[in-house]
Amino acid sequence: MAFRNLFRNKRRSFLTSLSLLVAGFVVVVLHGYVTGFLKGMKENIINWMSGHIIIAKEEYFSRKFFVPQEEYLENPYLIKEKLKEFKYVSFYTERLKSMGIIFKKDINKPVLIFGIDSEKERRILEIDRKIVSGTYDLKEGVLLGKELSKSLDLNIGDTVVIISKTVLGGLNGIKMKVNGIVNVGFSEFDKKVVIISISNMRRLLKMPEGVHEILVFLKDENKIKDFKKNFKLNGITARDYVQELGSFSYYFKLANNIYYFIYILIIILATFTVINTMTVAVFERLREIGTLKALGMRDLEIFLLFGIEGTILGTFGGIIGAFFGWFVNIFLNFKGINMESAVRGMSIAVPYVIRPTANFYVVIFAIFLITVICSIVSMIPAFYAKRLTPQETLREI
Repeated sequence: MAFRNLFRNKRRSFLTSLSLLVAGFVVVVLHGYVTGFLKGMKENIINWMSGHIIIAKEEYFSRKFFVPQEEYLENPYLIKEKLKEFKYVSFYTERLKSMGIIFKKDINKPVLIFGIDSEKERRILEIDRKIVSGTYDLKEGVLLGKELSKSLDLNIGDTVVIISKTVLGGLNGIKMKVNGIVNVGFSEFDKKVVIISISNMRRLLKMPEGVHEILVFLKDENKIKDFKKNFKLNGITARDYVQELGSFSYYFKLANNIYYFIYILIIILATFTVINTMTVAVFERLREIGTLKALGMRDLEIFLLFGIEGTILGTFGGIIGAFFGWFVNIFLNFKGINMESAVRGMSIAVPYVIRPTANFYVVIFAIFLITVICSIVSMIPAFYAKRLTPQETLREI
């Protein structure tokens, strides 16, 4: 009988299911966007700034804001041997960092200089896939952030002079060719990063051996506390990415909470939309309830009839809307949502391209949410009509 009622008024059933479909779609798609946005920020922070764990001298951390070139790890081999004891370490890479100035004739800009192992960093930074023009060749040249190259009007093959403080306290400069221009993926680094090889960085800093930082990437992020607890070397400190963010971690957590608060508000709005749609659809049928009561149908039977109808509508609309949203998230994860023009001026690690996540558990949650709400709301008129006689119900419009 419930199925017959649904197909008896196809227009009403279609419009009701459509509103439920939209609600399920919005819940799934918005969750994918929010988690994709936050995941992109987190990946930028971990890959470019800290890894899951960053290892350096205690003195280096205490003055890291000033990028103290002289506080470097003279013998990183001891740390590499220590890392072999941790089976959950997936990968590590060494980096040198320095603040400096880049010159092109009379124009100069302050820059952040990254000295990297180009082969190792293919796995982490994927710079070779982000090259806008030129090549991923650091042997005799440098890579510049896209925005930095624009501000200096630099092109492939141009020569620049890079000046930095050395580990000895003086200044040194090297002349390098621009071999590539890279779209880093977020504004903070795109406007100031210069990437060179570790060997050329040592030449610039007049450093014989050693590195400033060793970034460690774990197979399981939940092992961070265990790693920090068991990693012990004199004068050397291991910090996780949350510590490395410092006061910015507060804003990162706040952004996380704000986005999830907005997501909860959207769920509440979707819930009210479902409630409103179902209530209107069912209260229009009070005269029908009166007819059923006059024909002898008991209150419990009417209650179950409307509950089953609501469950069918909720399940049908929820399944189609949630799965449609899931497939949209899969597509957008592959394609990406380019937000570069909107976030270019931000000084935090907001990604240019947001890739929404496609979480199947959210699909199940959306279907369950829509179905349960519809089932409950569709029973409200039955409760209301329960206290009315058939004559009173027939008079209700």
